[in-house]
Amino acid sequence: MMAESSEEPKFALRLIIDEEKEKVVLAEAGRDFVDVLFSLLTLPMGTIVRLLEKHRKSEFGCFSNIYKSVADVGVDNFETEACQQILLNPRSVKEVQCKRLKLNINPTDCLKFFKCRSFAACNLCSNFSGSECVCGELMDQEIDLSEEDQVQNDVDGVFVKGRSSFIITDDLNVYVGSTGLVLKTLSRLNCSDVSKLGEKFLDIGIEEIVTLLEYMFSSDSPLTDTFLKKQSPHDVKNIPKLLSPCVKVKTDEPESEFTLDAVVRKQDMKILYVECGEDFVDLLFTFLVVPLEYLCDINLGCIGNLRRSFKDLNVDTSTRCVLPYYYKCQKQLSDITTEEPPFYYRYRNSNPSQPDYSLTTDPDRSLLYRKDRLVPVTLIDPKCRGKDQSENGSGFIKRGTRFTVTDDLLIRATSFVSISIFVLNKLQIQADDLEVQAIRIRKAEAMSLMRASLLTSSALNSALWNLIAKKIKEET
Repeated sequence: MMAESSEEPKFALRLIIDEEKEKVVLAEAGRDFVDVLFSLLTLPMGTIVRLLEKHRKSEFGCFSNIYKSVADVGVDNFETEACQQILLNPRSVKEVQCKRLKLNINPTDCLKFFKCRSFAACNLCSNFSGSECVCGELMDQEIDLSEEDQVQNDVDGVFVKGRSSFIITDDLNVYVGSTGLVLKTLSRLNCSDVSKLGEKFLDIGIEEIVTLLEYMFSSDSPLTDTFLKKQSPHDVKNIPKLLSPCVKVKTDEPESEFTLDAVVRKQDMKILYVECGEDFVDLLFTFLVVPLEYLCDINLGCIGNLRRSFKDLNVDTSTRCVLPYYYKCQKQLSDITTEEPPFYYRYRNSNPSQPDYSLTTDPDRSLLYRKDRLVPVTLIDPKCRGKDQSENGSGFIKRGTRFTVTDDLLIRATSFVSISIFVLNKLQIQADDLEVQAIRIRKAEAMSLMRASLLTSSALNSALWNLIAKKIKEET
């Protein structure tokens, strides 16, 4: 059910409204709109930051500061220039599916492939122009992917298939449409008197979708707030309190651990900032590339309802967070995994108008090119330089680099003398009023920090206060 448009695609949305309360009771939409709604869960968090800043001119908790830090920390502090680019423009493993959406609010170019001049000998390629090959040359010559590998199957539907009509409640529960469901919903909301209900038909485009995305985090009634009241999300904030860090769960998997120096004000034991190495900054930058669905256990807005509907409608979801291969780091949350790099073969083109080589994923292609055997090609890690490919998955930031991270997660590579004096002057306190405490961060604290990044502008203190309190208790 998509409205006709000469420009961007728009979707027809039918709203059933309680006119006395000026509130959406339910909405009826087609499969194409529901596909777009579910696609929001596949967006990397950094992409959501960028979309909200572009379309809504709004910031997004501490995630906006992390994103800003990627741009401001300086390319010289990254292992390669590609590291900065893949964080500023994070990609999802669900991009192929999203390209089939009627409206893709985050269109991305197809991944490209680049080789060096010695490709025939090296048999290496990169998805990023300017990467350094193991032979020392730059990989800046584009290489084609075979037409067969570029074709996307014309599958019926993207995330939901074979259904034409869906019911969506105001708090973003999505169901297959039926009379019984409509009657049950009306009864639950005390709207049995249908004479008090009205209808509204809307054409929904990208601006409305991004507005709905913003309200998903801040409202218990995002349909009403998006399409009827149209007030600022700042007026409808419904943020739960952070009570404590995540409960630690015993696991046989080895846990990553980060050691930080927390600069604490003695008066109230508030963390002013932390000093850390590259591994902790890599962890914070990884927050930008995880998809929204990974954070759906957070009691925030209506995201959890949408995620449950996502699973209940038998869409293709997994229990683990899977990222593209080039986001792998030495230290990362144990339940975040990276996919294996795709395996390609090179073959020589017979058409003189094409580049000398092309790539394919099909080993049977050799049947078509018997005189030119397929040769395996390896994708290199864009985070590594030249011969350092043995350090696969090392991280985004250069090894041995030190940073400061403020309470609201602004990350700076700066002089520790300068920031210490700056903090003392700004807060008008004496050096004797500060102390440094060494704390250890593991998975539970890292998850709390990610959660706090959505909920508050005081992420360090909200997520790590228990570590400081524990230190005080141990010392007394």
